[in-house]
Amino acid sequence: MELKDKLKILRTARNLTQEEMAEYLGISAQTVSKWERGLSAPDIMLLPKIALLCQCSIDSLFDM
Repeated sequence: MELKDKLKILRTARNLTQEEMAEYLGISAQTVSKWERGLSAPDIMLLPKIALLCQCSIDSLFDM
């Protein structure tokens, strides 16, 4: 599974909007939208916060 799909599944599984995820991460909702459409990817510095928010490991974000 691609990262873009994994991010959307994890976000929606926690009933979070793109806006709520973006606020937690200190970024714009448009950025989250771009991730989920595969137009860009999260900055490596955000991976720990994404994993914490989604209650998963960083490795699981990449299906490792």
